[in-house]
Amino acid sequence: MNIQAIGVNTLKGIGRGIAKATNLKPAVWLGDKFDGNLEKALATAVVGSIIAKDGIGCAMYVTQSMNNKKIPDEKRKFVAALDLTNGLLMIGAQIGMFLAMRKYSGTIFNKIFKKSFNPIAKSNTVSRMRMWAAKKGEPVLRKLGLEKVFDEKVQKSALDVFKFVLDTAAATIVGKRVIVPLIATPFASKVEKWLDKREKRKNGELPVEESDKSAPSMKGSEKAEEVKSQPKIDEEEITNLLDLYKKNHTES
Repeated sequence: MNIQAIGVNTLKGIGRGIAKATNLKPAVWLGDKFDGNLEKALATAVVGSIIAKDGIGCAMYVTQSMNNKKIPDEKRKFVAALDLTNGLLMIGAQIGMFLAMRKYSGTIFNKIFKKSFNPIAKSNTVSRMRMWAAKKGEPVLRKLGLEKVFDEKVQKSALDVFKFVLDTAAATIVGKRVIVPLIATPFASKVEKWLDKREKRKNGELPVEESDKSAPSMKGSEKAEEVKSQPKIDEEEITNLLDLYKKNHTES
């Protein structure tokens, strides 16, 4: 068997595997969900693959930082935590921006291109389409109606392209490259300080006044101090007050 035959058989095997995979329940569910909306399927697949790649990369970075002997032991956890923070922020920002743009991209399109798809523009475009159909003798256009072709083909195609570009750009450029760098550094700095303080408290390196006062042991000591600070009431004074009260009410 030559190399060409091996290649052909390999491609046939891959094709059969893909064909069987399309009959699986997840594939059927995805097909039903995106049926008739190729733009949504394409945008979701693109952004989903990028998010999956970032998730795998985040796990690899964290694992590498935890096992990197070149990083000092006291800083290894901090570096791994920063990698995890950055990865989670990237994933969250991309998902948030993508979902937000999916909701508002149609409205943005209508505001930006309202002059291109208003009744006057539509009439001019339909007139040009009618002239082109007359020259070409396109029976399909005459049968369906040029207005319907304009609404379902021209405007929808333009909207699909706009939504795809805007949604993917918002997720991969604005979310990942603009928002995350702005908040990752200060957020990572706070995480590092929190981890450093937690590590010192665990090792007993922090003074008592810097410890977490919300701990149960500290709350108990605070209550004990409050009890000690309260002035003691003389029992004889209480008795005298009761006698005075009884005397006044008896006389009245």
